[in-house]
Amino acid sequence: GELNAMVEPRGLVFGADTSTSDVATLGGMIGNNSAGMRSLVYGMTSDQVLGLRCVLASGETVELVPLAREEARGRARHADALARLLRGAMEIGDRYGDEIRRRFPKMIRRVSGYGLDALVDPETLDLTRLVCGSEGTLAVVTRAEFRLHPLPEARALASFEFDSLSAAACATVRFLETEPSAIELLDDVAIGRARANPAYKDSTRFVKGNPKAVLVVEWSGTQRELDEIFTKLDELAGEAGALAATPLRAKEEMSQTVRLRKSTLPLLLGTTDKEKPVAFVEDAAVPPDRLEEFVVRFEEIVERNGTWACFYGHASVGCLHVRPALDTSDPDGVSRMRRIAEEVAGLVVDCGGSISGEHGDGLSRSEFMEKMYGGEILRAFADVKRLFDPRGMMNPGVIVAPPRMDQQLRIGPGRKRLPIKTNLSFGDQGGFAKAVELCNGSGFCRKRTGGTMCPSYMATLDEQDTTRARANMLRSVIEGTLPPEELTGRRMKEVMDLCVGCKACKTECPSRVDVASMKTEVLYQTGRVHGFSLRQKAAGHIRRQLALAALIPSPYNAVAGTRLARRAAALVGIDPRRSLPRVTKKTFTRRFPGLPQGTGPAEVALFNDTWNEYQRPEVGEGAVRLFAAAGARIHLPEVVCCGRPMLSEGLVDEARKNARRNLDLLMPLVELGIPLVGLEPSCILTIRDDYKKLIPDDGRVERLAEATRLFEEAMLDLDGELPLREGAPVLLHGHCHQKALVGTGPTERLLGLAADVEVVDSGCCGMAGLFGYEKGHYEVSMKMGERRLFPAVRGAGERVVVAPGTSCREQILDGTQRRALHPAEYLAPLLDGSS
Repeated sequence: GELNAMVEPRGLVFGADTSTSDVATLGGMIGNNSAGMRSLVYGMTSDQVLGLRCVLASGETVELVPLAREEARGRARHADALARLLRGAMEIGDRYGDEIRRRFPKMIRRVSGYGLDALVDPETLDLTRLVCGSEGTLAVVTRAEFRLHPLPEARALASFEFDSLSAAACATVRFLETEPSAIELLDDVAIGRARANPAYKDSTRFVKGNPKAVLVVEWSGTQRELDEIFTKLDELAGEAGALAATPLRAKEEMSQTVRLRKSTLPLLLGTTDKEKPVAFVEDAAVPPDRLEEFVVRFEEIVERNGTWACFYGHASVGCLHVRPALDTSDPDGVSRMRRIAEEVAGLVVDCGGSISGEHGDGLSRSEFMEKMYGGEILRAFADVKRLFDPRGMMNPGVIVAPPRMDQQLRIGPGRKRLPIKTNLSFGDQGGFAKAVELCNGSGFCRKRTGGTMCPSYMATLDEQDTTRARANMLRSVIEGTLPPEELTGRRMKEVMDLCVGCKACKTECPSRVDVASMKTEVLYQTGRVHGFSLRQKAAGHIRRQLALAALIPSPYNAVAGTRLARRAAALVGIDPRRSLPRVTKKTFTRRFPGLPQGTGPAEVALFNDTWNEYQRPEVGEGAVRLFAAAGARIHLPEVVCCGRPMLSEGLVDEARKNARRNLDLLMPLVELGIPLVGLEPSCILTIRDDYKKLIPDDGRVERLAEATRLFEEAMLDLDGELPLREGAPVLLHGHCHQKALVGTGPTERLLGLAADVEVVDSGCCGMAGLFGYEKGHYEVSMKMGERRLFPAVRGAGERVVVAPGTSCREQILDGTQRRALHPAEYLAPLLDGSS
């Protein structure tokens, strides 16, 4: 992803565009000989490689490049490591040449075993093709030179819906006649999972009905060439037997469709069911003209073994990723896995295909290569292995001398989990262990561009600061790889430390791994064992501290601004470079009686959060004026802190106490049908999203959650028109919890009533509540803001910067010296009659 982002402005593209392109590494792609959806045009990674620098098991370094046969023979006369490899490779090619030509499938997608066909090319000897796809068994690649391709003038997609998988597979042959750049298959399971995931639901809008399978076809070329194809789209759909065809030519709908296809795997794995899709036959490839037969017989194998599977992948080259659902902790599940593996291997051979099309053989498929290639080719593989790695040190058991595929299961029969009694409820995910195991390691949290997840990794580029690392640490404790005391140990604290609790992983991770809640649980468990620090207690009860300060606002504010106060705060863990919070001289509760009320039938209840009450009552004033102008009457119920600061510090018992108190205080209004409106996204969304983890057995929690509305949602719900003048253009930065659970759409629409709005893809601002105040977090906090948000604010020009989150506004001020407004602060002065 980063490579293509870098070369795209120059009109170039790296052709092997895998579904994991945002997080895949070039080294990993060489190891697997990865391909991607456009291999019809660009081929495999090996087709992009111009040269490799490799370190052998002996420690010797060799430079591998394609050599003409005559040049290779001359170079082989030398006495160094490269000469030894060239001589050995030519000998293997001579010895097994006839068998290689006979047994190796002539197809684009074939990565099973080593690329021995490179040894029988009469013109060239290219040892890079042995290393590509060798899965780390031959050498370590330290440098690579790649071929780039010109970008096409234009690309366009169309989706075709079918009433069966076999019909879609059959239609692939017809679509190939139109010279597409890609044909991708999605079945009803994949589409259903996406429709059930709020973050991906919009990506399925191109699917009009409820088909059993969809083919997404991409064409690349000139606009004129694409126009010619699309004028015949309905005719093409009829010839292919499709139920419906949908052209997808707008940039946004194309990117959404590709995003869905690229996220299919983690969407599938984001389940807490006992039987999960398992990777062991997920990479078979057959010639496209045999794809229909392959799909029909594969479905029969799955059904015969009493399970289900999702079918998706690269139909254009006959490479489908099929993952049967199995419970490998059950001996019966393991038995069925072996039966399916053996039957599918036989099916692949019958269809003239390859057991692996791009993912590699690994421990799950290496044992079946004899069925595909025969014993003589396996001996050739062993000769190649000895040539590069005589002592068998590198990734043993893969390709050569493999164990049985069911011998080294990470999740196998007899598996035990450490029972952890959690304080938060993880019942909606099947318990804490299953919540952790939702992470399948796909690494979407390692992306560096776009979105919010994972802000700590984007800032540090350290694996330990990924969502995946945090889940892996917890998994290691649960599975017993690490001792139980590590749950509350120093290393766990280090791995969890930079998690800002943004909740982006709950949405942007297709498997919806909720590390924010896991961190809260870990902090609680750690505090239970080792005690909570003074800083944690003070931060968790910030409303109490500000309430005390508000009793003497002028003296407090005078002291809070001094260097001495910052030094004193440093003693309890607050970074002295941060300004201490000031308090208002007149709280919002005291201001409220003097504010206007609407005269219409609508009513709202305002959740008076800590920051509105004690720091920025102007936000609440603006909101009340806007509600009143829209005709609504406003209630200001008594409330206590929502509990978010407590959850951020692991003070779960205190947060639960506050949640119960708020339930008692707010339910009388909710029972009257009055919505509960929050000005601070993190506060109102704590009620909506976190109370169910605190009080899972109280039916009122769900009713209260359903009644919660962000300020912007509530304003848009009202029927009355707002009498707003046109305002200055806006640059909008959304709060992390808002982006994760609601999206910035309501804020954008409300502001759009009065202004031109530009939403910045800013990620996390870096303040994250009190995170940015904590000693040891300042640098990484500012680095998060500097990645995208601060530059966007500095370049905003005349645009007014708007940010619904209090901590976001503070971070913007600290990082850019520019004051950001809450949406209510921005809109209220634009009311007719306002000065």
